Amino acid sequence: MEILLNLLGNVTRRGILNILAERPCYVSEISQVLNIGQKAVIEHLELMRKAGILNSNYEKIEKGRPRKYYNISEDIILEVKISPDYFYIETFLPEEEEGVEDISPQFENLIKKFREISQLEGWDKINELKEIHDELKKEQERLSRAKRVVEYLQREVRTEIKKESLIDELNELIY
Repeated sequence: MEILLNLLGNVTRRGILNILAERPCYVSEISQVLNIGQKAVIEHLELMRKAGILNSNYEKIEKGRPRKYYNISEDIILEVKISPDYFYIETFLPEEEEGVEDISPQFENLIKKFREISQLEGWDKINELKEIHDELKKEQERLSRAKRVVEYLQREVRTEIKKESLIDELNELIY
């Protein structure tokens, strides 16, 4: 967690990740886009590679020696919550968890549909996957809204608990 926060605290590394989110690139491409030296780019790339954020591989090119491409290794979710009475950081790799189908009937149907599509091939599979992707984006937004409401209610509950605790302390002092 600390390593991730330190890595992401650097504007150049965030710029590199934005570039690599679009497609794998080699050092001089990144250097040109960010307008910084190749040596600096290499240092940033190696730090992120050692932390497990990036992968690299060599690809042959028509003329010359193979070129080293960098790409983002996998999805990493970093969640930070800061409030006057609460601080929380969590990092995790998205993966399918047991029982997640129970979240909602729509979500259960999407999971079932995704598993069924794995049997298809070609354009049929691609079209079905695009449809599922769009449905998942809608489901993600719905769940994000629900999460924001839950977080709001948690904050309100913590505030009320704090108020009640203070009132109890005052009553003990006064009486």
